[in-house]
Amino acid sequence: MIRFLTVVLIICAFVAGPILAQPTLKSVALPDQTNGRLEHILRRGALIVGVKTDYPPWGMLDAQGRIIGLEPDLARALADRMGVDLELVAVTASNRLSRVNQGVVDVVIATMGDTVTRRGQAGLLEPSYYSSGVVAYGPIDRNYQSWEELRGLPVCMTQGSYYNRTLEETYGVDGKYFPANREAKMALSFGRCVGWAFDDTALVQRVLANPETNYSVMEDRILVTPWAIGVAIGERDAPLGRFVSDMIGEWHATGYLLALERKWNIGESAYLQALNAAWSQTGPEGTPSYCNMRQGALPPDCLGAPPFPPVAETGAPPPWVADLEDATGVDLTVFYDAYSRGRLIRGLGLTLTLSAVAIIGALVVGLGLGVMDASLRGRGLWARMLLLPQKALVTLARMTPPILQMYIVFFGLGGVLSQSSLITPGAFTTAALILSLYAGSTNAVLIAHALEQERRLNPEKGVWTLLPGAFQRAFDGLVAACVNIVKAAGMASAIALAELVSTVNLIVSEGGDVSTFMNGLLVFYFLLVLGVLWLFRRARRWVVGTGP
Repeated sequence: MIRFLTVVLIICAFVAGPILAQPTLKSVALPDQTNGRLEHILRRGALIVGVKTDYPPWGMLDAQGRIIGLEPDLARALADRMGVDLELVAVTASNRLSRVNQGVVDVVIATMGDTVTRRGQAGLLEPSYYSSGVVAYGPIDRNYQSWEELRGLPVCMTQGSYYNRTLEETYGVDGKYFPANREAKMALSFGRCVGWAFDDTALVQRVLANPETNYSVMEDRILVTPWAIGVAIGERDAPLGRFVSDMIGEWHATGYLLALERKWNIGESAYLQALNAAWSQTGPEGTPSYCNMRQGALPPDCLGAPPFPPVAETGAPPPWVADLEDATGVDLTVFYDAYSRGRLIRGLGLTLTLSAVAIIGALVVGLGLGVMDASLRGRGLWARMLLLPQKALVTLARMTPPILQMYIVFFGLGGVLSQSSLITPGAFTTAALILSLYAGSTNAVLIAHALEQERRLNPEKGVWTLLPGAFQRAFDGLVAACVNIVKAAGMASAIALAELVSTVNLIVSEGGDVSTFMNGLLVFYFLLVLGVLWLFRRARRWVVGTGP
């Protein structure tokens, strides 16, 4: 029996020896002083983390609607180490930084590229935890091999991506911006773009999960950038930022990130392998000796790739701009960047033009359909038959959301027309048409009812003679419907029309001052609505000869 136990112990020693010989890596613990956001998290008993839901397998929804993926797993690891519950909140590329700075989430782990510009907007933490480059995904029959071949061509992009401006300015593509990946992919599928610019890591996974024989990933990989976890702008060097940074270092040292790659069938990346090799180097008794965040600056190979460089400024603002910001908080520096200024001018022009065209269209549609209803009502079976399509159009346009109508026309009908080589309605035409029909159908009902009331008072008069009185009677409703068009113009961004609201969102996501632009939008739309009201009052004077 003694011999048997001895043999067992010897075998165990041989087996366990290599394992025990591995250095013991020190686990990150919560700091003794937990002030700031970290203290708030611990008192609340829950960590709120912003993650993606449209970027499988880093962040996605399962069949039960739960958020899962590699990045939610990292969030869970943070919450478990803190000893608190975890709450995941879906964020997008365009709102993730604002969410963390506003305190909606405590930490953001959302495939966020580490850029010099973003480091000025939020507390981006080192070391990085992943990396990606930019490639294009497009129809295989077009066979684009390089970004130079895409110069001047329409390319689908997702709002808020760090590389958008560089692709336009440096590589000369014609960017078509969509609010989320889903819309960008739909636009590509329906022929609205020749390619979709996206992170190579996600595209490769998308292609593996859902192979499409008619599409391929371009091999020309550019703008390689590390990914960073973010906290609020003042929390980077506070206890929360230091704790999360140390956790990232531990994940590299222990190979946890490599294990998550294997778990989610991504395949071990050379980037994480290099960081694991750097962070797993230890000193005597397993203490970290090489990559140690809290003992000075990290060596380059402990950080990963450098952050994406800032875009060169094209104009320096005069001193009074800085004085104005110090005195009022209004930051106008972005207006001295030619690229952003050009975007704003185009967005402003598109918004004003779309509003004007849609208002005129709504009045024309309302007048035509309303007069048709008043003229044919009560004239027998043939008149009722003629009114059926009119009523169907008015009901459909009024009772379905305009955003849904835009999707159907732009992606559905427009895609079919594009693929059949027929005329393809553009984003502006689609938005103007839908907004005109949406408000015009309401105007048709208002005018028809007003004409009916006028006819009861003056049964001997014709429809056209009754119009001035009907316009006066329906005036307030017509104004309200047309004002709603102005307020709904921002919906056009869903079909890649760069109107003012989406343009401002793009600029804010790239570093523009949030309060300046949001307050500026508020003032702009207030003045625009006042202008519309003034024009309608002038129109009432011209039509009926009276009014204030």
